[in-house]
Amino acid sequence: MTSKEFAKGINNYRKIVGNQFGFKKSGYVSYKVVNGYFFYILHLVDVCVDLKVKPLYVDDLWWDIFQMPENKKPLSLRGNGAFALSGELIGEFQTFVGSYKNYIEQDFEIIWTSFFNKIEAEIANFISKNPSADRYMPPTTNMRGDVSLTYLIALLHNNKVHKVIELIHEARKNNSCCGMTQWIDDKEIDGYSFILKYANSIL
Repeated sequence: MTSKEFAKGINNYRKIVGNQFGFKKSGYVSYKVVNGYFFYILHLVDVCVDLKVKPLYVDDLWWDIFQMPENKKPLSLRGNGAFALSGELIGEFQTFVGSYKNYIEQDFEIIWTSFFNKIEAEIANFISKNPSADRYMPPTTNMRGDVSLTYLIALLHNNKVHKVIELIHEARKNNSCCGMTQWIDDKEIDGYSFILKYANSIL
């Protein structure tokens, strides 16, 4: 097997096996909706895959606030869209470890089937602990340690508007950056500003 055949086989069978488990594939992302949650995997490298989750409503509300409602379709943009909010990492799984020369075509289906079985168990475990997507609270900070936009949106969804305003003002004092910006009238505006404006408008 050549490296090209190896890469093609991995990609093709992720779609074939994923479909059997209810996952749809879009590029390097496979995703499905369960109990109001958007579960998705990021297959960026061959040796491992990450499983992430966020409430389905999160990106809808965020894109309304961020003035990009057209992003709501297709559903896959929640996983690979440039302006989609981050989900919580709930699992990391090894997949195709070692040299491509050690694999045969039958291995693709076997490994992906084992992987998706593990994913299903992880999803079931997560839902058992977090049965309500509406009440679920994502991690409070992002990878840089700044207040997470996903967390702020979840707070808004749960009518904790004053808490959102307080957190954003605190982030400003600490010179924190949300990592999401948009240019409007030659001015760069970050996600905190969009959310703060929205929060003040619904008080």
